[in-house]
Amino acid sequence: MKKFLTIFFAVLLFIILLLLVIPMISVYLKTPMLLSGYSSSFTIQFNSQFVVLGLVLLVICFFFYRYGKYWRKLLRVNLILSVLFFLAQVYFTAVMLSTARKYKTHGSFSQGLKSQKEPVKPDETYSYLTVYNEKQHMDVFYPEKKSSNPTVPVILVHGGAFIEGNRTQVGYAANWFKDHGYTVFSIDYPLGKYDRQNWESAVNSVVTSMGFIAKNSKKFNIDPGKLVLVGGSAGAALVMQADLGLRKGFAKPYDSLQPPLPAAVIAIYPPVSLSELWQKIDEKKNIDLKDAARKYLGGSPSEFPQRYAQLNLIDQLSEGISPTFIIAGEIDHVVNVEATRKFVKRAEELKLPVSYVEIPYGEHVFDANSNSIAGQIEWNKIGAFLKNNHLEN
Repeated sequence: MKKFLTIFFAVLLFIILLLLVIPMISVYLKTPMLLSGYSSSFTIQFNSQFVVLGLVLLVICFFFYRYGKYWRKLLRVNLILSVLFFLAQVYFTAVMLSTARKYKTHGSFSQGLKSQKEPVKPDETYSYLTVYNEKQHMDVFYPEKKSSNPTVPVILVHGGAFIEGNRTQVGYAANWFKDHGYTVFSIDYPLGKYDRQNWESAVNSVVTSMGFIAKNSKKFNIDPGKLVLVGGSAGAALVMQADLGLRKGFAKPYDSLQPPLPAAVIAIYPPVSLSELWQKIDEKKNIDLKDAARKYLGGSPSEFPQRYAQLNLIDQLSEGISPTFIIAGEIDHVVNVEATRKFVKRAEELKLPVSYVEIPYGEHVFDANSNSIAGQIEWNKIGAFLKNNHLEN
């Protein structure tokens, strides 16, 4: 019986260690699509937890190797794998802490062990627009601490490749801004379909929501001159389109309420060049999003050159830009980070107010765990960005 249990646990440990080590290696090699687009969870989203897990597995494997009498070769392999996993997690954690120092912000190993807060529920919900015979809604979250002074308003725009998602999928963002004294508006916008492309209606809806909020500024007790746009993924592209589109004239509200230009834009892993979705896909690095592009834009750049020219944001910088903070992951398999780097470089050449942070080994949605070191870097830098632009409450 003792022999059977030893062999059973040795094999079980071997399987567990393989399932942990193989994705870790694929991320280290910066080929996340080798296994799964989200294999970086093993290195970035749960740094602190995996260091602890690695240490526990190391101790267990050492115990089995030291005192086990059966299947010694497998016990030795398990010990080697556990050492490899533990040291790799220490390495990735050290990289994240070094990144925090590089960007002159704080990263805490112990905070990474904490569980996330449950998403807050909205205080109110409004319909701000009807388009395609569909009502578009916004959820409103008021600051935790009430103030008689007007607060800084924040519009959250969800992701989903322009074709899915809704206003409830804003995760930790609503919690953070509400806790820091902001009034938060999380909005829906029309989603793309094969028979209903939303390349104009999505950004125009964002702009319309800005006008709606500005018109009702007294009701919401906000300062419309300090409006901050925040989006992730497709939502990040839309908030940048809203800013640049208001300046260039291609983004317009559905009503006569012309909104003020945003005081700041926060774009989290934004797709800034949609034409590149049609380039040859390296299946080891990127996912094929042509189907989403057809629903969003109708087809390829050769079929609709004007649409792509408008939404390749690097070509829209000539009229300036609101202070913009961009954060991206180094090995994002959904958004082309090379295009993001080109955008930032071009903005810097034009001396435009763009700040950029890049998370090493970071995947798409690297910040799903806001308490991870990468998540801490993101939100600490967002806080510093808002403070530097006099947009803190």
